[in-house]
Amino acid sequence: MSILYIYLQKKYKMEQNNNLTIFNLNTKLFTNCIEGITEDQSNAIISPDTNSMKWVAAHIIWARYNASNIMGNPPANNPYNGLFEDFRPTNKEDDYKTLVEIKDEWKKASDLLENSFSKIEPDFWEKEAPMKFPLLGDDSNAGLITFFAQHESFHLGQLAILKKAIVGVSMKYQ
Repeated sequence: MSILYIYLQKKYKMEQNNNLTIFNLNTKLFTNCIEGITEDQSNAIISPDTNSMKWVAAHIIWARYNASNIMGNPPANNPYNGLFEDFRPTNKEDDYKTLVEIKDEWKKASDLLENSFSKIEPDFWEKEAPMKFPLLGDDSNAGLITFFAQHESFHLGQLAILKKAIVGVSMKYQ
């Protein structure tokens, strides 16, 4: 076994563990963001240029399902397929589901994602990713999954700000 091989194995194992840790933290924060929100509040838009809490929550779930799919563990059903392509904003005609359904889908997507980390092949991380993000500068699956973790964290920040603006209560780190 070469030193380079050992180094790469450790590097990608660390990236896998770091991303899983971020996703697990985000699992808790997502729940904290939507806790205490009503259906009406979840549909509110605070300006013409923002999305609703329900849109953001559904978008994060959609992305989690896509991350699992890329990791070789596709969901049985992603109820949000077709709703977020081409940076599509909130649309009153779209069905983002009820908050109860969103919580249920979050649990399913979170369980699937955690399971996906345990099922990936050892060489998954260094393989070329099926999607490219020029800003990232890393075309590997490790780079793509790292992007998904950051993307999710970004949108959780949006959920937290929307919660504070709509109901006057901050998301809690607990």
